[in-house]
Amino acid sequence: MIDIHPPQHGTMTRRDILTHLAIVVLGILIAIGLEQSVEYLHHRHLATEARRALVTERKQNEIANDFNIFTTQRHQRDLQHDLAVLHALRAHQPLPAGPFIVEHPRYVYLEDVWRKLHQSGTINYLTENLGPTDYRYQNQDGFMARVDRSTEDLYRAASVLRTEHDPLNTTFEKNQAHSNFTRRLAAAHENLLQQEVDAAWATLAEPANFSTLSPTQIDSLERALQSALADDDALLSYCYNVKRNLQNNPQE
Repeated sequence: MIDIHPPQHGTMTRRDILTHLAIVVLGILIAIGLEQSVEYLHHRHLATEARRALVTERKQNEIANDFNIFTTQRHQRDLQHDLAVLHALRAHQPLPAGPFIVEHPRYVYLEDVWRKLHQSGTINYLTENLGPTDYRYQNQDGFMARVDRSTEDLYRAASVLRTEHDPLNTTFEKNQAHSNFTRRLAAAHENLLQQEVDAAWATLAEPANFSTLSPTQIDSLERALQSALADDDALLSYCYNVKRNLQNNPQE
């Protein structure tokens, strides 16, 4: 038989119940407060890391933007030379000296940090005004989208310069050499010797077998060059927007 012992304490009063309830509620509030404090500190840590990463990405994009300004201005001069060549060709006059170049080197803007901040939701932990930053990334995206579209159209139009007799001299070694040059140019903020820049640009020259071009092909290529010149004006506007944004928000 099981012995049942009466409780050792008396019946709980209303005051005892309220006391125990208050202790439980207080314990829950303390637990919630601790959890929120830990979460707050975690969010502050994420925000600090995000700001540091954005500063690093900003510095890289500032270099990329200066490079893109330089190469876009150079590309416009190349296109003007190319138009002069076509005009001389149509008029049966001596062709201007210099390589026929349509390629437009550019530096890719970084956006991994900015994109990941949005994907992860960390962007919500940054309390400062991010409007200028968002504006800069929009212009960088606008530049890349337009330069890719413009370059594709121009390359397709310039394909009429090629024949089955042109040497196939695009190699990994040449690609690597030009990539190394663009990195040096960007790191030097365009302060390389003009002879080195011209030599590197000369490697971008098209085969340019003008003798095979018909009047219709010359007209088509001329229109493509003119369109690319107009595109370059728009590209420079994007770059100048980025540059002005960087100058106006030095602490961003």
